[in-house]
Amino acid sequence: MNTDRHGSNGAAVADEAIVRQERRLRFADPEWELRFNQERQEQGLNRARWLMILGLLVVCGIGAQEAAMNARRSPEYTGLALQHRFFYVAPLWLTMLWSTWRPGHVRRADWVFAGGTTLVCWALALNKWHYGFYYPGDSISTHVMIDVLVPLLVSSFALPMRFGPLAAMALASTVGPTVFFYLTVTGRLQRDAAFIASMLPTTGVLVGVLGWYREVGERRMFGQREQVKVLNAELARLNAEKNEFMAIAAHDLRAPLASVRGLSAQLRAGRMAEEEKRVRAHEAIHDLSGRMLGLVNAYLGAHAAESGALEVKRVRVDLALVAETARERHAAGAEAKGQRVSVVRERGEIFAQADEALLSQVMDNFVTNALKFSPHGAEVSIAVSASRADGRLRLAVKDAGPGIAAEEQAGLFKKFGRASTKPTGGEASHGLGLAVAKRLAEAMGGRVGCESRTGEGATFWVELPSEA
Repeated sequence: MNTDRHGSNGAAVADEAIVRQERRLRFADPEWELRFNQERQEQGLNRARWLMILGLLVVCGIGAQEAAMNARRSPEYTGLALQHRFFYVAPLWLTMLWSTWRPGHVRRADWVFAGGTTLVCWALALNKWHYGFYYPGDSISTHVMIDVLVPLLVSSFALPMRFGPLAAMALASTVGPTVFFYLTVTGRLQRDAAFIASMLPTTGVLVGVLGWYREVGERRMFGQREQVKVLNAELARLNAEKNEFMAIAAHDLRAPLASVRGLSAQLRAGRMAEEEKRVRAHEAIHDLSGRMLGLVNAYLGAHAAESGALEVKRVRVDLALVAETARERHAAGAEAKGQRVSVVRERGEIFAQADEALLSQVMDNFVTNALKFSPHGAEVSIAVSASRADGRLRLAVKDAGPGIAAEEQAGLFKKFGRASTKPTGGEASHGLGLAVAKRLAEAMGGRVGCESRTGEGATFWVELPSEA
């Protein structure tokens, strides 16, 4: 015997899957991925613009200060420094800033920012390369480190870039100047190039690692916000269902309660002198209380199925016996409307792996519905069959009602789903029975369905896996 608790750690599994997606820097849901990138770019857009304006001012300010300091020492280098700052670096910042107002910026922003920052770092490194040739006695390693790393670090953590473009930018911004220095300088500058070669690539790797952690953190916050949105939507749905449930319960219980109260008041006041009338009143109270009990049981069953608090005990079940027992349970109710319940079965024994109590509840819902919507004097049949193709076993209940339109069949197994047809005996129809049956069948590893044509009745079936 297998015992399962229906209702698993699905939420925990989903959380673990999202965490794995965050670490891989890509959400499995394309909509999440698209919204994450759009939100990231839109939220970082104003920050990026202010950063580029500030970077432009800083570059120009440092260039002017550097020119003033070196004006007497080397006028040639002063002009070259100004050229690098104002004609190379500043236009790059302006181009990046201008691109943020272009249509479709969000799609290409990552690589625009990465490419622009890389070119800025190269231009600044080239400026210091010229500095080394004009002032061969000075050490340029510190100058190169500062000029390259400051825009690299600031851009990495202030511009909205994903890890891929950021890592490419860090690699190109550090390895490019390092290789260039190593290939072009001689003498004392080679020692500076060796120091640069030991520091810049290491810093680039560090920037890449920190960029990965930054994007993981951003994705984690985004994922948590999206999960909160999903939970809020689910809470809103459940609250709406609760309100609908309360309204339906109040409506379904009000009529029988009013009848019971009226009959009991007449009995209490002694207004029914004849014994026959008192007997009929007691029978009516008994029937009405049974109807209310059935409604309450249906509501409780719906709650148990919805909450996942079902304990499923899979055992070897004789489907023919389940069908015969269901016929016997509903024989009296059918007789009250002049109806009859019959069982049609194939020869031989048909056993399934199922929970007998839950399967009986599914059959009760199907048979009750069939009797409810069949006319007086009709026959409701319960068929037991086995599919030789896929090894699944079927219990089907066919009624003699007016049938169900095709467009209404899809919503029958949803909570509070109802067809346009009305019960033939004025019975209550709360729209929960079929939804409960669907959940119970799925808890046992089965499935339910409906086959119907307008004017030809309806057949509701449950299929279960055969005995393994």
